[in-house]
Amino acid sequence: MQPTQNRRRLAAAVLAFAATSTLAACGSGSAEKPEAAAEAAPGLEAGSKLSEADAKKLLETAVDAMPTVHVTMDIKAVEGGKNVTADSEGDFQSEPAAFQSKMTVDEAGTTSTVELISVGESTYMRVDDEKQWMKDDGMLSGMVTAMMPSPFALIESIEGEVSDDSTTYVGQEEIAGTDAARYSIAVGQAVTGEGEGTLDGWVDSDGKLVRVLLAMGENNEISVDFSNHGEKLTIAEPPAADLMDMG
Repeated sequence: MQPTQNRRRLAAAVLAFAATSTLAACGSGSAEKPEAAAEAAPGLEAGSKLSEADAKKLLETAVDAMPTVHVTMDIKAVEGGKNVTADSEGDFQSEPAAFQSKMTVDEAGTTSTVELISVGESTYMRVDDEKQWMKDDGMLSGMVTAMMPSPFALIESIEGEVSDDSTTYVGQEEIAGTDAARYSIAVGQAVTGEGEGTLDGWVDSDGKLVRVLLAMGENNEISVDFSNHGEKLTIAEPPAADLMDMG
């Protein structure tokens, strides 16, 4: 396939996905076991409000618990009157910054796959399981940011929404066999990309984030599950032989 054709297909697939303002998350900081910030949750009554300091501590502890993490994501949205669904699976690392992810996007019955590898300053993309990868030359950088925003920017955007009484302890729930404390935060455009929404997070007894659910309006929802916190990852750039000649 010619590079121009590939770019067009890639742009179309990415645009469909980027319209959903996808979340992705990763950690930073030490691999040491974090303070068990969620241990206090069972002592709270359902409906209790957290102070700004306690809510931010919860976020910081959750981030510190995952210097690496495996992420699965499910997206449901309506864009331009069309149903858009997507699911993805990938691995993320904070230091050095790297991630790899494969997404399947269905826009009104048209399905595409988009794969991303990001190592340091370089990002590589391919569509529909083709052999060749395209190295991003900046043309799609804004779309990539929408698809896979910086985890630090994500956490900062959530922290920016936190104030006294903005975070509610909902109660204890089981997520993938793990007892987790559920918290709900009212969020605005800085997190959703457009309009207001609600972000719920589930945190286990070690302070690890196990699920995030972002709801925006009636039809837009993003669910992200986190696992394998802190496990060793190997994320490498595609082999040079598999890179598209853009000359």
